[in-house]
Amino acid sequence: MMCEDCGIRPAKFHLMTIINGDRVERNLCPTCMAKHQKQIPGIDFSNLAGILNSILENRSSREKERENTEYEGLVCEQCGMTYTEFQKCGMLGCANCYQAFKTPLNALLQRVHGNTQHAGRVPGGVHSGTSIRMNIDRLKEKLQRAVADEEYEQAAKLRDTIRALSIQLERKESDIKVKPHDRLESNEEEGANDNV
Repeated sequence: MMCEDCGIRPAKFHLMTIINGDRVERNLCPTCMAKHQKQIPGIDFSNLAGILNSILENRSSREKERENTEYEGLVCEQCGMTYTEFQKCGMLGCANCYQAFKTPLNALLQRVHGNTQHAGRVPGGVHSGTSIRMNIDRLKEKLQRAVADEEYEQAAKLRDTIRALSIQLERKESDIKVKPHDRLESNEEEGANDNV
């Protein structure tokens, strides 16, 4: 949506004013919004951002306190590390800690990375089926959003892409199931047949 004042820049603000009972709404870009701020007496918009920020910080600090008390008693049975100790040092004591602190760690990963599964690069030694699976998962999320937003053409394209990738993944997995030395033997037999 473009700014209703200048018509040049995209609108980032929705300004609603009520003057003598008449409601006027405008969509404005930051530049035009700054011009309107000067015309509105008695409102300090820069301070408004600070007020909203403090409200959100108070809310998030209350949520953190609630989480801290909720997970305070978690202890790893194998190494004896508590969740509170993990929060202080940032390192787990043993492999069993992942299971002992599963719920808070999942919440932490979701908050920090936006996902609880690895969605980054795949190391070179890992077969490429992993990256195809990750691509399929990402496309499935997009498909769900497209359907929810009633973008059916986009959803159909995504569905077709997912099908194609699934077929590609099945082929790769069937290739991996054939042992490399079996492939060599069958290639040698084919080569011998070619010479005959």
